[in-house]
Amino acid sequence: MFGVGPACFLGTGLLALLLCRVERSLEMQTYYLTGGWFWIPFLLLLAEAVFILVWAILSLPIKQRGKKLSTKGVYSFVRHPIYTTIVFHFNILCSLWLGSYILLISIPAQYLLWSKAVVFEEQYLVGIFGQEYLDYMSRVSRFLPWR
Repeated sequence: MFGVGPACFLGTGLLALLLCRVERSLEMQTYYLTGGWFWIPFLLLLAEAVFILVWAILSLPIKQRGKKLSTKGVYSFVRHPIYTTIVFHFNILCSLWLGSYILLISIPAQYLLWSKAVVFEEQYLVGIFGQEYLDYMSRVSRFLPWR
């Protein structure tokens, strides 16, 4: 709502670059996938990320953005689908592209980091929507479609 999303994307991107830089400077082992072993998972994951992002945008009520809590579509599965694609899909896509093990290993740490950061946005949303958002939080998971 007030900038956590862009910060999540920028922060995750900068962290990915930093981790890859460290990985290369320490000459840590990387991997290299060729042909279908690279393109099939890469394109499937990219398609899934785009699908989730488009679904998130289409799930928002057009005329009442910011005035009505959206709990339909992808928002009935996760409260923050855009962060989900940034934290999980972006890191795996970058790992595949750069052959970085460290990016895969960093996903749980980034999950914890962004789970803490998104708390501020959730407090803001509770201030706007009140009990309705608190009930929504109790029903729907933050990033993953299961509890």
